[in-house]
Amino acid sequence: MRTQIAKLKYAHWDTLSAAEQWSIRRGAWILLPLLAYGLLWQPAHDALPKLKATLPQLRAQASQMSMQAGEVQNLRQRAQLAVLDGNALRSAIDNSAKESGLSFVVTPAEQNSVHISSESLSFELWLQWLRTLERTQHIRVETAMLSAAPVPGNIKVQATLSNGADL
Repeated sequence: MRTQIAKLKYAHWDTLSAAEQWSIRRGAWILLPLLAYGLLWQPAHDALPKLKATLPQLRAQASQMSMQAGEVQNLRQRAQLAVLDGNALRSAIDNSAKESGLSFVVTPAEQNSVHISSESLSFELWLQWLRTLERTQHIRVETAMLSAAPVPGNIKVQATLSNGADL
């Protein structure tokens, strides 16, 4: 490395006259502080108020994240719900639908899930039933296809329901 620097000095710097070397040194002494100010100090000075303004927000986000991490740990330590097999899931859905006054065609699907279908069903009752089913039985919709039925306010439903088994 030193030899390369010596070669460059010999090839370029030593070929300059004393007046030219003096002018370059003087220019460097003037330009270096200006460059340091323009590239280092001024951007840092301009960014300081922005950083002071965002620091409280970042601290609040950090405390919220630590609270959420504690909540995640609590949720991980909770007991997992038992996964219903296809027959138990089918009977739970049939019973819940009968209690709500709904009628579905329920067919077993893949492991731990069932398909339901109905040609005409009140959309409002459908949403209420799903909410009740999720809260009480922990059964949720995996896929659903809804389309308008001929009767206003009613829908055609084809859905797959499961109670949490990740297949």
